[in-house]
Amino acid sequence: DSVIGLAIGWWLASTLLACLAFPLAGRVFTRLPDRGLGLARALGILASGYALWLGASIGLWRNGLGGSVAGVVVLAALSVWAGKGHWREIASWVRDEWKLLAAGEGLFLLAFVVWAIIRASNPDIVGTEKPMELAFLNSVLRSPTFPPADPWLSGYAISYYHFGYILLAHLAQLTGTPGSIAFNLGNALWFALAFTGCFSVLVNLLSARDGRLRLFPAFLGPVFVVIAGNLEGF
Repeated sequence: DSVIGLAIGWWLASTLLACLAFPLAGRVFTRLPDRGLGLARALGILASGYALWLGASIGLWRNGLGGSVAGVVVLAALSVWAGKGHWREIASWVRDEWKLLAAGEGLFLLAFVVWAIIRASNPDIVGTEKPMELAFLNSVLRSPTFPPADPWLSGYAISYYHFGYILLAHLAQLTGTPGSIAFNLGNALWFALAFTGCFSVLVNLLSARDGRLRLFPAFLGPVFVVIAGNLEGF
C-alpha cells in the first residue's frame, strides 16, 4: 500500500510540475499546434530540477526537500512571468482543446501505471548498469551540496554524468521516496514521458499544415517508438 501511495505521489508531483510549466511551455513552444502541452511535464521536471542543481551548486540552498521546493518555486515564478498578459488566452485555449489535454494526460497515466506494474513484477535492481545507477541516485540523495559525492572514492565528487539522477532525486525528495523505490518509479516515469513525448511530436507534425489537432493517428507514434521496437526480443 505504501508503494502504491508513493506511485500516486509521483504522478501528482509530476502533474503539478506540468501545470506549473504549461504557461512557460506555451511561450517556448508558441509555434507548435499543441503549445507544448505534451512536453510541459518534462519541461517542469527539467526546469525545477535544474534550479535545484544550480542552487545547491552555488550555495543558495542545500540539496533536500527545501532545495526541491525552492526549485518548484523558481519554476512557478518563471511561469507567472511567461503567462503575464496571456492568462485569458491560455484559459481559452485549454477550454477549446480539452480533448487534447485529456488524451495526453490519459496516455501518461496509462503508460506510467503499466510500466510501474511491470517493474513491480521484477523490482530487483540487478544486471547491466543498474547497481551503479542506484549508487549514483543514493549518492545524490545523501549529498547536501552538489556536485554529489562519489559513492566509491571518499572525498571526491562523481566524475560521470549525473544530472538525470538529480532529476529523479528531485522527485524523490518532493514525495519522500527512498532511493530503491525511486529507481523503479523513475523507470516508469521515463517510459511514460517518452510515450507522451512521442505522441506530442506526432500530433504537432500532423497538425502543422492547417493547425487542426489530429489525435488518433498520433497514437501510432508512441506505439512504434517505445513498444513495437521492443518486440525484437520475441
